[in-house]
Order: sequence, then structure tokens, then C-alpha cells
Amino acid sequence: MDKLIAIYKHRTEFNSKDRSAAGFYLINVISSSGPLKKDFLDKIYADFFLTRENEDEFGPFESLEDLSKFGFAICDELKLPYISLHSLEEFNGLIEDSSNLTELLEGLNCRGNILENLAVTQKKSFFERVLKL
Repeated sequence: MDKLIAIYKHRTEFNSKDRSAAGFYLINVISSSGPLKKDFLDKIYADFFLTRENEDEFGPFESLEDLSKFGFAICDELKLPYISLHSLEEFNGLIEDSSNLTELLEGLNCRGNILENLAVTQKKSFFERVLKL
């Protein structure tokens, strides 16, 4: 899998229990080798915000577009061709609909909001460029 899988949730109002604002929150980002380390994500998140409200999540992002920009920054930093964003509800639905791990991974790779890192996917080797001329 050369694609990142990101799972997010959306809060529509302020939550006084954990003092979190309304918005989109990134819950987890998974690569082929497992979940990405929080330290790595913190470094990229610092380019977007100065502090985090919650140690377990990244956000709030005001819009899905802002969350997508953060996801793309992660993808770009790792030089991976794609990142797929899934809402928590969509992720839970995929788990319920999948009868095995293979089906779950296939659903995660094919569904969701898939962002392409053109810097990676359109990069051609010198040999490929010479052959096309």
C-alpha cells in the first residue's frame, strides 16, 4: 500500500467535557507500516497551528478543505502518491461491511476522499522522458 489512510471526525458544536471546539479532527493516519507516529504529525501540525487542543487528535480544522491540506502536507512530507480521507462514520461502515481484512483494506484504498500528490505520481525517470521524446 503506497497510500496513506486518514480517519477524521466532525464535531458540530463545542464539547464542554473535553473542551474541544466545533470542526474537523484528524484521529489517525495509517501507512503500510502502521499508524504514523504522533511526533511526526506534531511537526507537520506545527506548520498549521501553534498548539493542539487535544493530545489524542489533531484539530480543529474549520473545513474539510483545511483538513485535506493538512493530509496532503503529510503525504507530501512522506513522498507518497496518495492519501485517502475517511470520516469516522465511513470507516465504521467499512468495518461492518467487510467480512475480512482484505475487504477492509480494499474498501479503505478505493473509497473516501482520495488526494493525489502530483509531485510523486507524475515524476518520471530520465529514461522514461527520453523514450517519450
